[in-house]
Amino acid sequence: MSTNSLPYLPDTTPQQENVARLGWTNGQSFTAYGLCFGLRSNTLAALEQAAGYLPLGWQAAPAGQVDFLYSLWLAHSTNSRHAPTTQGNDCLLYCGADLLARTADLPPLLAALEQHTQLLTAFRAQECLFVHAGVVGWRGQAGLQAQAILIPGRSMTGKTSLVKSLVEAGATYYSDEFAVLDKEGRVHPYPVPLSIRGNNGQPGRKTPVESLGGQIGVEPLPVGLVIVTEYQPEATWQPRRLTPGQALLALMDNTVAARRNPAHSMPILKQAVTDAIALKSKRGEAGEVTPRLLARLEKKLLPQ
Repeated sequence: MSTNSLPYLPDTTPQQENVARLGWTNGQSFTAYGLCFGLRSNTLAALEQAAGYLPLGWQAAPAGQVDFLYSLWLAHSTNSRHAPTTQGNDCLLYCGADLLARTADLPPLLAALEQHTQLLTAFRAQECLFVHAGVVGWRGQAGLQAQAILIPGRSMTGKTSLVKSLVEAGATYYSDEFAVLDKEGRVHPYPVPLSIRGNNGQPGRKTPVESLGGQIGVEPLPVGLVIVTEYQPEATWQPRRLTPGQALLALMDNTVAARRNPAHSMPILKQAVTDAIALKSKRGEAGEVTPRLLARLEKKLLPQ
């Protein structure tokens, strides 16, 4: 952090210049997944708190030109004559010249920062591909190479409950939000806390995997199983085998940046599904499906 050398955007527009005049005193630059971000604030305390809401795996970078610049303003922390009109609220969040959020307190503003940086990273990542999916790793018998079970799907499809059940059965946790694929199609950990909903559909409660007795994966894994499924009460698990092309399309449908750059996403997805078994079926309770999935992957892991 620095009070003298703040992160900046090139080719500043008049709108960005208006934001720049608000009187930023503290800033930090960081990198994540091939992107360079800047974060500045008019208070050091807010900047320090915001560090816990940056994209996973971020690393500090020298101050200077950035790809995206976030500005976090606390009106009650300054008497600057350039202070924006807050209409009784105290906190503002900008990305470039765009106002993203206006809140009365800092915590919801930081939640907005976390959500925006996460989605922006997933959409603009240069070194990998983000797919909406739950992911766990499974090694099977001693000495076998671990592989990943990848469950593509957006919110409300039941992927979290299946990931939770797999972790409780001994699988290694990789993600409840994104499968992060490298150019070889391997999955890297993106271990955000699980978002476990209440019995009556209440908003998800962030649950660290350690509280479930689980462990977070470390090494990148090849994809062993792709499970295209959705929870349906009283459904029977009757999987049909998908072709690699069908599996690729299922992943493509859940890829954040698929349409932005198909030339980047298609080769990665092809690599991911080449040696994977892909199954599709509605399912009932996660606990009924979990042992079948693990048994299917174990069978695949065994030498032929």
